[in-house]
Amino acid sequence: MAGERALGPDGPPLAYPIQEVNLHLTRQPGNAAFSVRRVSLSGRGSATFERGDELLQIAYPTTELVALLNELYRIRFFELPSQYTARYSVFLKDDGMIATSVLRMMDAGSTRICFAATGYEKCVTYGRDGPSDLENIVNGVFDDLEKRAAGK
Repeated sequence: MAGERALGPDGPPLAYPIQEVNLHLTRQPGNAAFSVRRVSLSGRGSATFERGDELLQIAYPTTELVALLNELYRIRFFELPSQYTARYSVFLKDDGMIATSVLRMMDAGSTRICFAATGYEKCVTYGRDGPSDLENIVNGVFDDLEKRAAGK
């Protein structure tokens, strides 16, 4: 255990500088009437919030970023599959074989969250049926930055 440098075989390093942490969240609407919304949180104490044509720079304390990272660790973000946008189902063929079908909704909205630090990156993309714990965290970040932007 003493020789481990990462959380699990595909996880982040066990130690990394806060200044190298970047967390990117992107909401891609399924309907062209709405614009893409993006948030980039930096371990250097800032956030970039993009909504439509508006690009805002907002202070984002590293203590709040650490609390957000703790939430990601709590829900085991680094163990989640990278894609939740395909729906799988099975059906019985006439010859008695089970076959698998995959449904991908190309025009459906999706959310992508990426964590990057020290040469490591983990991204998870999900749609409306994605993990609710992750969606709650993402909603909290967007709501928080909306409030901060309104106070600017």
